[in-house]
Amino acid sequence: MNIFDSDDPSLLNIRSRGAGPTGALPITPEMLLQRPSGDLFGWTQNAGMGWDPSRMSGDDILILSTHGGLREPDGKPIALGYHTGHFEVHLLVEAAARELAAQRAVPFAAYCTDPCDGRTQGTPGMFATTQRWCCAAWPARYPRARGLSAWQRATRACRR
Repeated sequence: MNIFDSDDPSLLNIRSRGAGPTGALPITPEMLLQRPSGDLFGWTQNAGMGWDPSRMSGDDILILSTHGGLREPDGKPIALGYHTGHFEVHLLVEAAARELAAQRAVPFAAYCTDPCDGRTQGTPGMFATTQRWCCAAWPARYPRARGLSAWQRATRACRR
């Protein structure tokens, strides 16, 4: 058996079209002239993910966590995290995002984790620090964003 292949033809029946979001983005002529194209493109992405177009102008805030693993709604694991705490971190992210949205902000959630937690001690996995370096080094990669708040820089970096 090859786990990377299947004889199931229904896997090729992919839905590639659907109804778009309702509403209109609050883009002004001034924005088209003054704002970075990435900001406006980001709004189209936000709308495509279901964010209310009338709420696009709130502050963008990134919630970066170490969530890992997946569970069914009843708690049964689908995919394991590197440690038991990985499963519950998303609950904190969810609570923070709900509160930020209630304050008219535009919350984003991203996850950055690495296997250096004891499970990999003494194995080649402990040398896999690429993810940690990437998360720690992003401000230096975006010098244009240095005048912005940390949350604004994080959100704009994630859009690129």
